[in-house]
Amino acid sequence: MTKYNSIIQWLYDQIPPYQFNGGDSYKPGLSRIKNFLKFLGHPQSNLKLIHVGGTNGKGSTSHMISSILQEFNKKVGLFTSPHMFDFRERIKVNSNKIEKQFVIGFVEKNKDYFLSKRNSFFEISFAMAISYFKLQKVDYAVIEVGLGGRLDATNVIQPLISVITNIGYDHTKFLGNKITSIANEKAGIIKKNTPVLIGEKNIETDKVFIEKAKRESSKIFFTEDFLSIDLELGLDVNYQTKNKNTAHAALQILFENKISAEVFRKGILNVSKNTSLRGRWEKVSNKPLIIADVGHNEEGFKEIVSEIKKIKSQRKIFVLGFVKDKPIKKIIKLLPKEGIYFFSSPKISRAFGLKDLNLILKNTDISYQIFESLEEAYNRAINIASKKDFIFIGGSNFTVSEILKP
Repeated sequence: MTKYNSIIQWLYDQIPPYQFNGGDSYKPGLSRIKNFLKFLGHPQSNLKLIHVGGTNGKGSTSHMISSILQEFNKKVGLFTSPHMFDFRERIKVNSNKIEKQFVIGFVEKNKDYFLSKRNSFFEISFAMAISYFKLQKVDYAVIEVGLGGRLDATNVIQPLISVITNIGYDHTKFLGNKITSIANEKAGIIKKNTPVLIGEKNIETDKVFIEKAKRESSKIFFTEDFLSIDLELGLDVNYQTKNKNTAHAALQILFENKISAEVFRKGILNVSKNTSLRGRWEKVSNKPLIIADVGHNEEGFKEIVSEIKKIKSQRKIFVLGFVKDKPIKKIIKLLPKEGIYFFSSPKISRAFGLKDLNLILKNTDISYQIFESLEEAYNRAINIASKKDFIFIGGSNFTVSEILKP
């Protein structure tokens, strides 16, 4: 095992991330991260930051903003979560992951502090990202909210603009089970005298954002009030159009229409190349057509199923695995009845158990099989598929990362 791998494994063992451990690793609040950044010398000072939150699409929108800025000849830091294969995916400058040596040095230098102060894994990751962006002298850094907004560790920054993509039901255990309660948490990233862009209008949540913006003396914008640009999506799927338009609107606000349509076009087309984005309607194969997507909540699956229904194929085969704390019954109700379904569970402690999954599935009228591993489920799908069939891989970030290769 390399020194880098040893350091990362040590971090996982000492401070398990939410990604693997779920709610037990969730530590809301800003005092710990404020003190940590103070200890580090306030590396966030003087960075030009773009803050992106929301229920769905915040990761894709963050990657699109980064890609467009790169096409505008800017050096761009990008902080997102969770990762799929390697921790370093969370922290990038342009398309390059954070250097392994920096990760090693940061942990070794600061571990006594963050262990004694009981910082969360996410707080450590965020502080590392900000420190790296300062060292790299980035022109801009795009910061994706981890969970919620108001009490998220990233909410200590003072951005140039705050972006909230949309509001839906996810992480209700922490954010509340009313749409207005969730909106209040997301609205927490609206800062004083700082423009805020809302990606999707909603009668229930718009007033929450408008009132918060008014209290903060901040100008509020809505994506649909901007002219959408007619661009082919590098991600080749219609549901990303909302994210594309939000990324476009955010940068139009920030740069006062100084970025040309051609720069936007290149940024959208090259988002995967410029940011190494994975798992968003990712094409794995053409014959049969195999698509993988990390969408994992009800709203996300509505968009995914809508796209899948448009695909012309002989049969539609699904390889799915879920984690706990997601509305699995509601997600399964969205699935096309005519599909062929192979279920399993990702190899993490947060995985939704196969026995519990079977209890839900046996009360449905879909055709399904349950496998002991995702590898078995995927191999079965491959073995029965003809070139005219369609295979979808999804249900969670972990399902996709376990089946796909780095």
